[in-house]
Amino acid sequence: MNPWTRATVAAASAALLAAGGLYGARWLALAVLLLSFVLAIGWPVLTWTPHWIAGSAITLGAGALSVVGVLLGRDEPFLRHMVIALAASTVAALIVEVVYPSPPGQVVTAVAGTISGATVAASGAAWIAAARTPGAEDLVVAGAVALAISAIASVLTTHMGINIAVALTLSVVVGAGSGYIFTSIQWYGGAFVGFLAASSFIAVHELTRREVANTSVWAGIASGITPVTVAGALVYIGGRILVG
Repeated sequence: MNPWTRATVAAASAALLAAGGLYGARWLALAVLLLSFVLAIGWPVLTWTPHWIAGSAITLGAGALSVVGVLLGRDEPFLRHMVIALAASTVAALIVEVVYPSPPGQVVTAVAGTISGATVAASGAAWIAAARTPGAEDLVVAGAVALAISAIASVLTTHMGINIAVALTLSVVVGAGSGYIFTSIQWYGGAFVGFLAASSFIAVHELTRREVANTSVWAGIASGITPVTVAGALVYIGGRILVG
């Protein structure tokens, strides 16, 4: 997995979410659903999961159900619908393993890989929940832009420590600057969300960097989308803390 590929995919995915956030929850939901679809294709390859077709179907199902539930939910907390999708995906992963057993020694890997993929895909719905939270709509755009900046900054040099410092600094600055663009965001709130978004990418970027090399293009794409969907949960939590 080339770091530049991962960073480029992450930046493009975050930019897509930022654009969707500007036009409202429905367009944002469409963007998240698209990312879930692409993630579902590459996740089994990324995690070396047997029965990749079933793994992709379960991952996509969890992402799609979460998006629909959060988008159409009438009352807060909107993320409660995501729990149902995660529970269903867990049961589905276990049933698939019983009906189509994995090779000896790979059973735990198969179940854990599928469930983790479903969790990552479902996390994307948190972006929609944040957008639907009154007063936190602009945080979605600020967080997505900060995430895109951190992804680009993470590959500026060959020194990981320098990249992390630059990525965090730029994301916090961009987040704080959003407070002067969006009247609903205070500068410290934007800085906090920028820090959370950057932390999501940096953590996943560092973990995948240490993983055994995977030459699959789809694996590289999935590794780039993963921190973007996961960051949705962090942005949502940040929105709840700052907005209430």
